[in-house]
Amino acid sequence: MVKIIILTVIMLAIFPLLVYGAQVGETAPAFELQDLQGRTISLKDFRGKVVLLNFWAPWCRSCKALLPGLEALYAKYHKAGLEVISIGLNISEAGAKKLLQKIPLSFQVLLDSKEKTADSYRFSGLPASFIIGRDRAIKYRHMGFGKEFLSLYEKEVQILLNNSNN
Repeated sequence: MVKIIILTVIMLAIFPLLVYGAQVGETAPAFELQDLQGRTISLKDFRGKVVLLNFWAPWCRSCKALLPGLEALYAKYHKAGLEVISIGLNISEAGAKKLLQKIPLSFQVLLDSKEKTADSYRFSGLPASFIIGRDRAIKYRHMGFGKEFLSLYEKEVQILLNNSNN
């Protein structure tokens, strides 16, 4: 009986964490973060665009491996309406600038030092990517990274860019 009570308490504690956060079909949580030039950037600045939002950390090898692929997607689809926003976690401005000397990026790089934005998107594991439609709804959500992800991201971005209703 004690085991059942303990299990029930654990499930009641964990269940809200599983359903809370940014899910496909929901409006993407708003945020305001600083870029590497000290400017405040918010999700609403990209209203009407398809946004590929990516969370990463400097210790995450997969995260660093994904960044050049995101740069290629940005270069290919930016003029068609794609914005890429990369949010660094657990990294200082100086650390991010040093990393970007090795991996040059032309899209927005923001810092979430207090991880409030990351918390609002509620994901487990890095990198975490969310593809947001023009209507600010989350259309696709991806955790982790492998080379095959880039072709999947590209297909999803193309779908959203070609459909003006989202």
